Amino acid sequence: MADGLEELGEFGVIRLFREAAAPGEGILKGIGDDCAVLEGPPGSRLLVTTDMLLEGVHFLREGTGPRDLGWKALASNLSDIAAMGGLPWGAFLAVGLPGDLPLSWLEEFREGLLECSSRYECPLLGGDTTSSEKGVVLCLTVLGRVPEGREIYRSGAKEGDLVFLGRPTGESAAGLTLLLHPPGPPLSREDRQVLLAAHNRPEPQVELGLLLSREGLATAMIDVSDGLLQDLGHICEESGLGARVEARKIPITPSLLRFAAASGKDPLEPALTGGEDYCLLFTLDPKDQARARKAARRELGIELHPVGYLTGGRKVLVGEGDRWEEWSRRGYDHFRD
Repeated sequence: MADGLEELGEFGVIRLFREAAAPGEGILKGIGDDCAVLEGPPGSRLLVTTDMLLEGVHFLREGTGPRDLGWKALASNLSDIAAMGGLPWGAFLAVGLPGDLPLSWLEEFREGLLECSSRYECPLLGGDTTSSEKGVVLCLTVLGRVPEGREIYRSGAKEGDLVFLGRPTGESAAGLTLLLHPPGPPLSREDRQVLLAAHNRPEPQVELGLLLSREGLATAMIDVSDGLLQDLGHICEESGLGARVEARKIPITPSLLRFAAASGKDPLEPALTGGEDYCLLFTLDPKDQARARKAARRELGIELHPVGYLTGGRKVLVGEGDRWEEWSRRGYDHFRD
């Protein structure tokens, strides 16, 4: 029995509440996925997700501009809607604000939030405001909808399914390093812009989630917010499976590769364990992989990246051939990092 939160960990805290929660009538999925799923109007499901951003924990006011923060606050929630195969519907914003916060900061935050709202057609519908004595507190709740039977859960994967990424991971973690430890490694201006944009302006893969849902392709799905290995572990836990991640197949972008070389680090580390990429990680029946990749190229102009496969057992292993290991660090945990 854990005595403190550091021992229990973030996901132990979630389990603590999940074990005691009793979903009511009309609740199809409560705690344990990217969104809660409720019965909606005939033929549809209602998706609900919420996320909190705290100054000093998720962002530094002197490091992240308010316009970027406004975008990211909504984008991180939209990524959860995308992970269920849903279409964004509306958002609610609750804020705690220090009394000495400049009005110009709040106006810039609003513009970034509304820019993301317009891009993904997810209007701001309401919320709450209060004062805060210890920095800016932001909490977004987003509603989405999906046709009945088209929602994609973490629990639907099968042994032998292939694991895919909607885009490469790791750039956001590199961007965070540049913010926290300026000036960071010697990089070109272009590489810095790419890595900082990945962290400050993530683009939730709403269109990809809709495609995978509409075509009935993904067997399970999650968005990468805590790290590829960590979030793949959630799919495995909910589906009762293990996974093997093939190191040589992990996509590494040129900017991340140059960042790692300049830092003297292994680029696999941020790609596998870095968080806040907000791309989709999903599983496919092997017979559907060609159709999924063709559809993504044709309709979205993107490449899907195969990175591994699901196995029996419960472990997430990394390697290739006959050499596989379980990484001690899989991603971010709020009470342990």
